[in-house]
Amino acid sequence: MDGFSAELRAAIQKPELDQKRQRLYLTNVDHVDVFDLQQNTFLAPLQPPGGPPPSAALRGLALTPDASQLVVADFGSQNIYLLNPVTGTGTTVPVGGVPGFTNSGPARVAATSTQIVFVGLSGESGSSGACSTCLAQMNLTASPPTIQPAPQPEVTSITGAPLVQGTAAGDHVFVAFGAAPGGPVAVWNASAPNQFLTSVANASTTDLGAASDGSMFAFQSKGVTEMRAADLSLTSIPTSAELAQIPGRVLVPGAALHPSGALLYQPFLTGAPASPGVKGGIDILDAHSGVLRLRIFLPQQFMTDVDGLHGSFLATDENGQRLFAVTSADGTRQNAALTVVHLAAVPLGIGTITPSTVPATGGATLTIRGSGFQSATTLTVNGKAASVTFKDSNTLLVATPALTPGPQQVIVTNPDGETISLDAAFFAN
Repeated sequence: MDGFSAELRAAIQKPELDQKRQRLYLTNVDHVDVFDLQQNTFLAPLQPPGGPPPSAALRGLALTPDASQLVVADFGSQNIYLLNPVTGTGTTVPVGGVPGFTNSGPARVAATSTQIVFVGLSGESGSSGACSTCLAQMNLTASPPTIQPAPQPEVTSITGAPLVQGTAAGDHVFVAFGAAPGGPVAVWNASAPNQFLTSVANASTTDLGAASDGSMFAFQSKGVTEMRAADLSLTSIPTSAELAQIPGRVLVPGAALHPSGALLYQPFLTGAPASPGVKGGIDILDAHSGVLRLRIFLPQQFMTDVDGLHGSFLATDENGQRLFAVTSADGTRQNAALTVVHLAAVPLGIGTITPSTVPATGGATLTIRGSGFQSATTLTVNGKAASVTFKDSNTLLVATPALTPGPQQVIVTNPDGETISLDAAFFAN
């Protein structure tokens, strides 16, 4: 593992990776910082159209799937900015706030493949936590773009500020409500754009992260992190004994997933934020079992001056090998830095296996999405060796042997002996 830090100053929101250009975008108070990953240096920042307003307080941002526009939420001025990442030019879309709250505005955004952007609004210093219009959607095909409350009946009756997170392809958006005990988590799918699939979470959500391929997502509620599949089924609740080895461990907004959904990257502090001697760290956990696979300590604390609705401080690259953390020497925004960690090896993991059912006679081809695969990775199904074709570090193609009907256990092994297993990984009939 190696890494470096670069001075940032006052960064607030989670880094957004531009894989096409190999850049990171980070919202600052009144502009967007741009970090070039090939040159390891900051480029000229992106400004709101016409310059930043006096009330600017930039929060969430998201790149459209075609990487042509950067969508930026300005909580302070109640605007959304649509910026061209190359030229810096753009458009301002007034959004407004939440009735009944002294301070309110857009906090998080998720861009989709259908030219719709979902906007999560939040309110502060209000008399009530109710907010039936806090999930909005913006239509980018209109000129100028229009914004309205999300019309889907599954979510318009829900109260609470929503956290939203989209996938790289923009085909899924995950939603969790930050002030709605008993309220649901939800997922939007581009194949059925007029509805949300919902599931009761039973507690207010404080953090949300999703795999870039849409296979898995994680949310935090009352200090507990839940892993769920795209169909909202519960996958795991990481509770391994290693997590208790740091008694004062404090979770930090910014739960991130490996692009395949195989691993959860959970940022934490070893004690109270901004306290002397406190370190920042990242636990990498298996998404299916919750087992701790790797623990990393950072040279600085994470910056934690805002909650998960308004900021998050960790992201990964397209292979889960480079980790981008917003850190601070003392936990304050005045001393913020971007810390980039490069893992020597990504822990081995299994994300998804398709199809879920194959003929027991053998000869089917499985696509296994995961992490840490190598060119000489081997695999067994219920103890039988299977033919493996290495596609990339996140993808294996597997020809199934003849199998006994029923659930099948998959064991993946790397040349150095590292193994990972998944029971009932798929079925044979």
